[in-house]
Amino acid sequence: MPGLFGAGRNTRELTATTYTVERGGGGSRVVSSVLAVCCLVLAGYATFQVFSEQFAPASRVSQLEAENRQLRQRLVTETGRLGEQLTDARLQAEMDAATRAELERQLEELNTQLKEANEELTFFRQAKKSKP
Repeated sequence: MPGLFGAGRNTRELTATTYTVERGGGGSRVVSSVLAVCCLVLAGYATFQVFSEQFAPASRVSQLEAENRQLRQRLVTETGRLGEQLTDARLQAEMDAATRAELERQLEELNTQLKEANEELTFFRQAKKSKP
């Protein structure tokens, strides 16, 4: 007799007192295979993280040491340049002081000459006034 949902299926087996478990159509194999692959991927990722964390500080230390060497070299170069500038500035200051001292000496000498010239002028004016 035909059934509503299929052509002539026998449903008497469902009322039998003994039941048999049959293997499924392979769905359980796919699920277990997917779980196994996921576990392997997670284990690989965890291993990668552990190794990267273990060796990352060593690479960071070597990077910092290289940066330290570069900074030291720049410091030496900059110190040399600043030392040269300081030497030049000191030399310029000494030259300025010597020039100033020489100009002060010349000013003193010119003031003395001006004073003598004013005294002579005063003498000649007085001599001119006293002439009859």
